[in-house]
Amino acid sequence: MEYELILTAPGGGSSRDMTQLVQQVSSSGSVDQTARELTCSLAVPRDGSVEPPALEEGAVLTLRLDGESRFTGPLLTATTTSQDSLVELSALDRGRYLVGNEGWYKFTGAAPEEAVAAMARDYGIPVAKLAATGVPVSRKFAGVTLDKIIRTLYAKAGERTGKRYLSRFTGDGRLEVVERPTSASLTIASTMGVTNTWDITNLQNAVAIRSDTGALVRRVEDSASTALNGRLEHVIVQRDGEDAQGEASAWLAAHGLQQRLTVETLGDPRLIAGEAVILRDTGSGVSGLFWIDADTHTWKNRQYFCKLTLNFRNLLDDTSAGSEI
Repeated sequence: MEYELILTAPGGGSSRDMTQLVQQVSSSGSVDQTARELTCSLAVPRDGSVEPPALEEGAVLTLRLDGESRFTGPLLTATTTSQDSLVELSALDRGRYLVGNEGWYKFTGAAPEEAVAAMARDYGIPVAKLAATGVPVSRKFAGVTLDKIIRTLYAKAGERTGKRYLSRFTGDGRLEVVERPTSASLTIASTMGVTNTWDITNLQNAVAIRSDTGALVRRVEDSASTALNGRLEHVIVQRDGEDAQGEASAWLAAHGLQQRLTVETLGDPRLIAGEAVILRDTGSGVSGLFWIDADTHTWKNRQYFCKLTLNFRNLLDDTSAGSEI
């Protein structure tokens, strides 16, 4: 897969193809972070044979794969040294504008897709698509970053729909919120290495559902886990007329035994954080359905490979910013 690295001057001015200067370029993302990151090393000769690129504040980096934009974002750092010709660059995609802007909002009975569309208009953020939930959410946010507002609104809706949502930016710089898949259309059949780790550091294997006066409504627990580890309990307050059973079950699923794999494999641009994959690795003997928590794609010496963090659970986003109305 052929890549191009394009540098665009501040304000959308002239563009320069820097592909021939690239020693290594990597694109990485995580379900815990809205913005994807691009890092690269350029070899810029000091003998005058190549015009040095104009690495100015406000410049934009674009990574294209087979002519399609896969990353667009402002240049954040540029490092040079007098000892050699290497230049190190880093950029974040337009998710940076969700992380770097704080909003002041009060939403009353608004579906997340409606609230996020209004926020995007306020901040001039282009939108590709916003997952439809149809769930009214009431919440106020006083000086909260836009990414946390979006994640919180969709997390609250997810407690009702039972679905998981992910906010990210397309390769050409448009915001999208998508449902995380429950099944996989991608398969990894060949790997260059697999590391398997299980973890119960954040284990909570019981949920006490209580009324707003503190009375115990009922307790939901993973009996097998409590037998092995003792009870570690989370409390959910259930309002009148509501049933918190679904929320409690989702909490147990998200805070149970965690099994994560670190997989190194040949590059595939579809393997990005939030997607689901079927892993069939005969070497390690590990196989099954997994979700990608984090990804790093690297191009070096005409080779393209990626490193993935896989989770056997489709985790609930428990971001909770702002306050109830």
